[in-house]
Amino acid sequence: MPFPLFLAPVAHAAVDDAGSCEMCGRPASVRFSGACYKCFRNGGVEHTVDTEFGMVRVEDAQKGLTHGIPLSDPSILSDYELIPHPVDPKFPEETWFHVRIETEFLLELVRTPTYLAWQGEHWQFCCRRPCVFLGRLPATAVSPAAESPSAHIAAWFRCPDWSSVAHHDYGSLTYYGFRCAECNAFRYHEDTD
Repeated sequence: MPFPLFLAPVAHAAVDDAGSCEMCGRPASVRFSGACYKCFRNGGVEHTVDTEFGMVRVEDAQKGLTHGIPLSDPSILSDYELIPHPVDPKFPEETWFHVRIETEFLLELVRTPTYLAWQGEHWQFCCRRPCVFLGRLPATAVSPAAESPSAHIAAWFRCPDWSSVAHHDYGSLTYYGFRCAECNAFRYHEDTD
């Protein structure tokens, strides 16, 4: 089942058990938000992806905007077009911004399964587009003696050996690897239980 933004093993995806597709009724061995692969990829499923720039729902993707994030200093995202939310009079000190991303990129993202994470996914961006998810790596697979854990993590994802971590305990710390589809830069985030 190809997904341009998801190159990890299917075991890393947040999927539903086998059953009938909620859209077309056909049996499916793997379902995504209740739908078979074909219906999910066709985009008729309400699916939300949490990202570093806020959640992206289908209606957000159609507008080419993330739902938004709070930013006290918008200059930290100077490479992106930011659209301010209306100020909530109950919380005038909070400034929220939508982040503009090309509609086609966000539509592809909401037609991509989310990944299993302790605290929920946190999809990464680079070059004004969503990155490709490479998989999750248990912290126990990273050498504690590594001088640069980020370099070790990036090197592992360049040539992943999924069988070497298949029986690792994911413990309380996990790394989630991404690659930019534009410039091939490696990005990752981590979370704990």
